[in-house]
Amino acid sequence: MLRLLHIRLLHRVTAAPLRIPNTATANTPPHFLPRPFPQSFSHISLAPNDSSSLTVHFLKKSCGLSSEAALSVSAKIHFKNTKKPHSVLALLKLFGFSMPDIARLITRRPCLLLAHPDKTLQPKLEFYRGIGLSGADLAKLLSGIPVLLLRSVEKRLLPNFHLLKSMLHTNENVISAVRNSPRLLTSDLPKVLLPNIDSLMNYGVPPAVIFILLTIHPKSLIEKADPFEETFDVIKDMGINPLSTMFAHAFGVLSRLAKTTVKRRLENYLSLGWSEEQVFWAFAKHPYCMSASDDKVRKNMEFFAEKLKWGPDYVSANPVLLSLSFKKRIVPRCLVLGMLASKGLVKHGVKARHLMMGQKKFLEDYVIKYQGEVPEVVDAMEGNKLGLLVLEMGNLGVDGNKHLDAA
Repeated sequence: MLRLLHIRLLHRVTAAPLRIPNTATANTPPHFLPRPFPQSFSHISLAPNDSSSLTVHFLKKSCGLSSEAALSVSAKIHFKNTKKPHSVLALLKLFGFSMPDIARLITRRPCLLLAHPDKTLQPKLEFYRGIGLSGADLAKLLSGIPVLLLRSVEKRLLPNFHLLKSMLHTNENVISAVRNSPRLLTSDLPKVLLPNIDSLMNYGVPPAVIFILLTIHPKSLIEKADPFEETFDVIKDMGINPLSTMFAHAFGVLSRLAKTTVKRRLENYLSLGWSEEQVFWAFAKHPYCMSASDDKVRKNMEFFAEKLKWGPDYVSANPVLLSLSFKKRIVPRCLVLGMLASKGLVKHGVKARHLMMGQKKFLEDYVIKYQGEVPEVVDAMEGNKLGLLVLEMGNLGVDGNKHLDAA
């Protein structure tokens, strides 16, 4: 990434050694609560005799698909009777699937309608319920990622679960990681995950940082060797301290951005008057500033420069500003503070901390506190007077470059 910025952070993260288990012995299943399931289902005969018409009719009436979607799906699957499909639907409903969930699932994986409900599907559904996923959460996950119903419990799901739990310690942490990347349960983790973790540990990344990476950005750890090493090399070249928790966020953000995207966003910053050093400094402090779109960064920077007199030095020292919503956060708060400043209730103009503080604290300190004296702040905060912004912003400016510690 052009020139390299070397940042040395003083913070050290310590944690107990990361335990990588022998997956050959991790085969004890989690406790499952027994759930009775009916073994017989009523066979509902439908009027159409043709199998294609029967399939379309079933997909529309029983699965909730539109006529267009039903026709499309029927090209991939058809059946002569509805006994097994009805059994599958009954099982899904028993586990909390709504009609929209079923429609989504069947649209993506029609073959599941012909799966054996109690021998093929129920063990997987019981597995997910046993690790803490159930009801709407389970239905949402599986209808979005149907491949999770196609993997063997004994050969893939259970070994992966035990491997992840040995590193993440609780079912809740494993579920959090899986939600961020369901491939954690379907991939061959000993081949794709463990070598990448070994590389990080050999570089000096501590277990606490790997924990963050595995729970928040797990996809970056199950990349193939070449993409993983490519991202790893860039992060190392930038000099981001492996002991810092920001290493995990930087690695995760960079791993999901294409080279062309990184190059384009760097060029966007440079076109706004930033130096390469300022871009890398901002990225090391708040990696998500590289996730913000070019338009968002440009719009925020132009506003900061024109209305608040904040230059690249000030914003790069407070890079969270670039991730804030222009309409929902920046504009309403600046308008509120402008109104208060015009009444002499707030001095020294808008600072970065005003925009970055939590919503509750801002409301307490600047809206609720002054709504009796300046009732307009309530409307301003709700976005009802945004048209006044251009007229009201003139006296809000401060020279942010003189206040690099404003946050």
